[in-house]
Amino acid sequence: MILKKMKRLLIFFVFIEVILVPLIFIVLFGIVFDYGLSKIIFLDVGQGDGILIMTSNGQNILIDGGPNSLVLDGIGRNLPFYDKKIDMVVATHPDLDHIGGLVSVLERYDIGMVVDPGVLHDSEARDRMLEVISKKKIPVVYAISGQIFEFGDGEVLEILYPFDSFSGKTLEDNNDASIVAKFSDGEIDALLTGDAPIASEHEIISVFGDFIESEILKIGHHGSKNSSSKEFVEKVSPEVSIVSCGKENKYGHPDFKVLKILKDAGSYILRTDELGDIVLVSNGKTVELR
Repeated sequence: MILKKMKRLLIFFVFIEVILVPLIFIVLFGIVFDYGLSKIIFLDVGQGDGILIMTSNGQNILIDGGPNSLVLDGIGRNLPFYDKKIDMVVATHPDLDHIGGLVSVLERYDIGMVVDPGVLHDSEARDRMLEVISKKKIPVVYAISGQIFEFGDGEVLEILYPFDSFSGKTLEDNNDASIVAKFSDGEIDALLTGDAPIASEHEIISVFGDFIESEILKIGHHGSKNSSSKEFVEKVSPEVSIVSCGKENKYGHPDFKVLKILKDAGSYILRTDELGDIVLVSNGKTVELR
């Protein structure tokens, strides 16, 4: 009897020393190591967009959710297992490759608010998304240029586009209402363009001018030739450009002309179809690829 008790006690201490202590160390080390840093993570969601921003103060922002529940895997790879709060979800526009995965996210996480262009769109994904928002009573803000969301310590998300409210409207092309936002962490800016077409890019240039200059540019529409005009890329002047697209996708994204525009602008190109999740870490003054 005594031997059995000693054996159980020994197993317990082995568990504490071999498993629990290293696990606690890893979690605490991760927290300390990333203290004061923000992360912009371009999730590998296949042919779609999914961007997870983790602020230095511990808030989480999710911009789009890809076409399906793969986004949950991406979030799980990057958020600590105990973190079940997403402070803001931005649905740039209601196309499936941007909101298909948001339904699962809205169901499984505690959501602070949803930012949406408000475009009417008849689809199963859109209907389910609205049902979950209504059921969980998640606050919704309809995007319009000039809205600023502050997260402390110089970290800000500003809506640059659309200029007019699309709430309750139906469009022939949902991309025309795509939210364009700028996330700033001190001196580091990231321009996040959704699927905004060239016409929207030119409008943004005419209104904001040099304000859109950013170290990081999320290339519009997965590298489609309908976005990322030469004038827009030159005005943004990005040090690094991110293309979010699926491997061997049927659309041929990214377009070779877009890649040439980026190369000619001297921008370093990173692609989710080649690298998987792309993690950029900022201390407010510099940004590096992790």
